Amino acid sequence: MGVACILASADRPRGVSVGGIRPAASVTGAPQRHSGIHRLNPPSVWTRYAQLRTGRCPRPARPSDVRAPSNSTVDDEQTLSRAGKHKSAPSARAAVLPHLGVAIRSHALLLALGLATVALKSAIFAPVEVWPLAYVCLVPWVLGVGTAAAAPRVYAHAYVLGAVFFLLNLRWLAAAAGPYYAPLALYLAIYFPMMACPLRHAVRRRRMPLAIVLPIIWTGGELLRAVVISGFPWFFLSHSHYRVLAMLQVADTLGAYGVSFVIASVNGAVADVILARVSATRASEPIVNRRQARIGVGFAAACLGLSLIYGVFRLNQDTITEGPRLAVIQGDYLETVAGSSAPAAAKRRQYTAWMEQAAEYDPDLFLLPESAWPACLNVEFRTLPPSDMLRLRWMRQSFDDSVNFFLNHQRWSQATFDLLSSFARQHDAYVVMGAASWFPRPFDLRCDVRSHNSAFVFSPEGGEPERYDKRHLVYFGEIVPFRFGRLRQLYFWLNAMTPYSHAGKWEFSLFPGESFHALRMKAASQEGRAYRFGVPICYEDVMPYVAREFTAGRDGAKRVDFLLNISNDGWFEHGGQQAQHLAICTMRAVENRVGIARSVNTGISGFIDPDGRLHDLVGADRPAGTGHGAGFSVARLKVDSRFTLYSRYGDWFAWLSAALWLVCYLDYVIVRAIAGRREAAEAAAAGCGGGNDGVTAEGSEGVRE
Repeated sequence: MGVACILASADRPRGVSVGGIRPAASVTGAPQRHSGIHRLNPPSVWTRYAQLRTGRCPRPARPSDVRAPSNSTVDDEQTLSRAGKHKSAPSARAAVLPHLGVAIRSHALLLALGLATVALKSAIFAPVEVWPLAYVCLVPWVLGVGTAAAAPRVYAHAYVLGAVFFLLNLRWLAAAAGPYYAPLALYLAIYFPMMACPLRHAVRRRRMPLAIVLPIIWTGGELLRAVVISGFPWFFLSHSHYRVLAMLQVADTLGAYGVSFVIASVNGAVADVILARVSATRASEPIVNRRQARIGVGFAAACLGLSLIYGVFRLNQDTITEGPRLAVIQGDYLETVAGSSAPAAAKRRQYTAWMEQAAEYDPDLFLLPESAWPACLNVEFRTLPPSDMLRLRWMRQSFDDSVNFFLNHQRWSQATFDLLSSFARQHDAYVVMGAASWFPRPFDLRCDVRSHNSAFVFSPEGGEPERYDKRHLVYFGEIVPFRFGRLRQLYFWLNAMTPYSHAGKWEFSLFPGESFHALRMKAASQEGRAYRFGVPICYEDVMPYVAREFTAGRDGAKRVDFLLNISNDGWFEHGGQQAQHLAICTMRAVENRVGIARSVNTGISGFIDPDGRLHDLVGADRPAGTGHGAGFSVARLKVDSRFTLYSRYGDWFAWLSAALWLVCYLDYVIVRAIAGRREAAEAAAAGCGGGNDGVTAEGSEGVRE
């Protein structure tokens, strides 16, 4: 036999054969016959080695020679019937698992465990928001991953679990993208089997406590979801705790990923305890023994306890002071591809009325949502002669009556500019509003109009407003990939599939801005005190790196005092999306210790303190899922002098977790590769001849992976 047989023989007491049958006494190495089973009284390691070197190796075991012990557990994909092909004698101890006591073979049971995790994990987010369930929501799935008899079933069920979860919880995206949201959900589901593979390997082969390995792998998976293909960092475990302030504070060091790490560790500890109790009396070597369970529980308790202690300490620090007085204005207009629920003129009148009412409280700044009403406010568009417009190929191709459209939109945009400029001067306050920017490039052969999603800051001193152009654009909502380059034909096909292109007639893709630069204001209510701020637009507040880029200066100092988030969530109807968006934005405030004011069409608008406290929310008395009303809220935004470790170094902790996840993957691949090579070598050695009777397969005592 091969190396694995040598090791197995060296470990087993003399005179004990496969299946627990004790052979009669004989000379070492002499074949014995008993009940039709060929066995050898185990020779020494050196005797086995000499047999292999001299070519006098025993013949391969016949299928009829194999008798599985009563407590054996064999994966379905590699059963005992393959022992005749020398598959049942594993070639490395890492490739053989002892009897683990619990082996789930039922598809129905694995599916039930996965659906239990779907239900529990869905309940921790809006609109349900039962955050304590976050500490057990992963336990059913983890139990299935660790105890399933067949690895392929684990990965198949993990993908089904991910697909069901994202299809169910991203259904609000269907309001804007229609059935095209399904590919995103099916893509995000891939991360569940990607996490299941190293998790199963680390627990079953390396015998690591789940309380340690699960948070590492889960945190690495969340990071990859946030960065791959533009990123979609939604439904993190940490987002369920946006109202649990003591738990949130660790985010200023580890990011939101640190909070997820702690929650996942508790899930792993619960699974450790369950596995230790279930398999303790049924297995020669349980998946998790009591010692491992105690280590896991201790690790999770330490993580949770240290996080809470750190959180209480940070909450009691006296570093937060009063900032400028702001008025956030919120409309409640649903948006569709066909148009808005109200005409642009009605929107402008209503927003202006709210601004006039809010002006009675003397705010230093009025904050309007992203694209509160359609307008293009940059000076290049407002002053473009009609004759130059007719030369623009993009304008002629996009609109049937391009001349009238251009002239009407130009007049409308100029009227909006005059309205906001005069309002700012009249009330001695700043006005921030989201609108489009169009820049003609008549000599650009690729695209003669460059459009941006911008935030304009109108000053009480008059003049042209400062502008920030959105840097992180949403795929298929604001930009279609492959627009320029060798894959341009693929771009045309993808563009035609999106609902916003009107069957490919309109190239709606925007261009990203050039920098995350700070804007400036002076608070009249504080004797002209100067402030610096950034304006993440729409889902830029979802991306952790955007808020950090605004906050962290290259000189190692904090370069903004607060952030203003403007968004238009009317594309997603009334439901859980608005509260989920607010929860994610709360993470950005704590990570960078900056106050955030939000103005969001359909909600939720309001104020977030640097420690994550929410206050003065518009429509806060309305239940989630029914819309969040309309109106305004005026309050002072808080500023914090602390410059966080997260602002300095970013997602270092999440990248470390992802690196350890990769190490676990590599270990899995290496172990499987070594096992395969040794099996091939043993198969070749077994075919060297010799008339000796064979040896039964000792690998049948274990679980093949």
